[in-house]
Amino acid sequence: MRRAYVEAHCPLPESFKLARRWAGPRVAVIASSTSAIEASGWLPRVGLPLGVTSHRRSRYTARPVGTVIAWCLDLEEILDIESGPEVGGVVSVRAFDQHRPWVTAHQVEHLGGHELEATSEAGAAVKATVEGITMLPVVNQGLIDSRERSAAVQALTYLRQRGHTLDPSQLVVEAIRNEWPRRSPLELARIAKDLNAGKRLRYQPRLSVERLAQWAALD
Repeated sequence: MRRAYVEAHCPLPESFKLARRWAGPRVAVIASSTSAIEASGWLPRVGLPLGVTSHRRSRYTARPVGTVIAWCLDLEEILDIESGPEVGGVVSVRAFDQHRPWVTAHQVEHLGGHELEATSEAGAAVKATVEGITMLPVVNQGLIDSRERSAAVQALTYLRQRGHTLDPSQLVVEAIRNEWPRRSPLELARIAKDLNAGKRLRYQPRLSVERLAQWAALD
């Protein structure tokens, strides 16, 4: 899949020109809401299919197809769009720090505005752990299933108790690299944030201690 971004410091009219030029012939513009489209005053007149990720009664009903211009979408919405069967590319307009893990994981092409700094690389133990539990997220659902969530909580709890740093952004990068579906990379990051905040998350043991110890010993 082709991916690019225009950083938030680039004015929106110029951002649109850069994104449109990069996108090619088959394009849909997807925003978060009707108001996000109409706030520009000119986007409804560009002559491209327009759609929204929410408020399904919007008069902008285009589906994500071809190359999607992700109009001021957050990272969760972009990850959802990428899972679409007819999507061949995504260009994020108004990308900012929240999008850095996505940019880092895919080495996303920079088109304009400031270049986003790459997320620092995770340690070997974190990389091995995310790779080791990669088959657990339910396809197209993420960590909704309690069994899969338990395994993720168990693995991250084990790492943290043994002194490993749980950087949520690094976890998102590794989950994206391992092709976790839809929003599940962000769900993994939320688990890490809760553990870092001192919350004791409940889980049913799903992984052997020997396996966890093997991953944790890599750093």
